[in-house]
Amino acid sequence: MGLKILKSKRALLGLTQVQAAHKMGINIKSYNLKENGKRLFSLDEVVKVSKVLDLSLEEVNKVFLNLDIKS
Repeated sequence: MGLKILKSKRALLGLTQVQAAHKMGINIKSYNLKENGKRLFSLDEVVKVSKVLDLSLEEVNKVFLNLDIKS
């Protein structure tokens, strides 16, 4: 997974992991494990984190599906 995208988008928005986890409605430990690749995001969490971090469809594909979509 392109988890670096999550970290950089979160930092770009000025959010801490605690703030991102709170906005998603999950606990910080769970968010930390997922952002660091030790656990997987559920489909529901993918939707939530995409909204919280304002991820584009291309970024969602790179982070969670490891696809490179060309237009």
